[in-house]
Amino acid sequence: MQYIERLIFLSVFLFAALSCENRENQAEKNYFIEWDNTSLVCIADEGGYPRLIKLDDESLLAVYENRKGDVVVKKSFDNGSVWSDEVTSFEAFNYTNPQTGEETRVNIANPEIIQLADGDLLLAVNLRPRIEGIYPFSIALKRSSDNGATWSDAEILFQAAEQFRDGCWEPSFLLLPDGTIQIYFANEYPYQQSDEQEISVLTSYDNGFSWESEPKTVSFRKGHRDGMPMAVHDGESVYVVIEDNVSGQFKPWIISGTVNNSWDNPVLADSPDRYSALKNNLPDTVYAGAPYMIRTNSGIYLISYQTTENRSSNWELSTMEVVVSHNSFDFRNPTQPFNVPLNKEAKWNSLSDIGNNTIAALASTNFNSEKIGVWMIKGKIVFK
Repeated sequence: MQYIERLIFLSVFLFAALSCENRENQAEKNYFIEWDNTSLVCIADEGGYPRLIKLDDESLLAVYENRKGDVVVKKSFDNGSVWSDEVTSFEAFNYTNPQTGEETRVNIANPEIIQLADGDLLLAVNLRPRIEGIYPFSIALKRSSDNGATWSDAEILFQAAEQFRDGCWEPSFLLLPDGTIQIYFANEYPYQQSDEQEISVLTSYDNGFSWESEPKTVSFRKGHRDGMPMAVHDGESVYVVIEDNVSGQFKPWIISGTVNNSWDNPVLADSPDRYSALKNNLPDTVYAGAPYMIRTNSGIYLISYQTTENRSSNWELSTMEVVVSHNSFDFRNPTQPFNVPLNKEAKWNSLSDIGNNTIAALASTNFNSEKIGVWMIKGKIVFK
């Protein structure tokens, strides 16, 4: 009997020791990004808000605003060294209000792109009228079945108000494990008597051909402005990075849920499913907005944002910074992909996993020119 008791004790002891060792090894995981300056490439001399995906045929597709009101795409067949000519995917248009006869040009902004299992591409954008009070700020969608060579007619998924202060902004995609597609966006429309803003989501269950008629609220902090959502999942949970201005200046925060809950209950200010993304908090006076998050095929999480840390207080002159984590929290080890002088900028950034623990960072930047163009640099995720 004593032998059995000793055996049980040793088994429990060894199990506890192994569990402790596993936790320590997990805690010791420390990833860094090493940027390859030889990979620097200018995708477009003039442009902004770039996003990039690696297509099923191994080519890279970049989408961005061309600074003329349109959204365009370019492709690279050599992993990003040389880029094709622009193809206009979503063109600005003129609109005349039938009731008043007033006219405005409607710009296309905030492009986001995703490739589906059948190879089709979906492009979501923000419609932004140049003159208020004539056409509603909107979220719209196009589809391509030939890898971005041609695009369908536009479909309007959501319309906010005709005033800038009550608009909708920055759509982004999430493809769930069961094929459900979600589009997250920042939404001022429900708060026309205040300056508040929420994160909303629209859902499609049929490969993006039809969408819910009304969005659901994903998150809301009373008296503040949740903004610029970007979502990933790990098969079980969904993590949405947002900019949250609870500290006065925007910082990256995470909103979490499950892949099956469909955001039936929004994440409010005091929810445990809302938490700061950064392991080391930035000072309240530092701006760190416009976050973008990816989860690589190897399960590593990265967030980029534009920050004024160690720069002027002018957020317009902020620069891109990237943090990394092996979990959906405690993002750390910040690096700056582009060497941006204090009087220049690198904003409206994004990240893309291009395989083999290599990522691409894209920015709208004038770090070495007078015009704001679209630049890309590659970085290697390393373990130290």
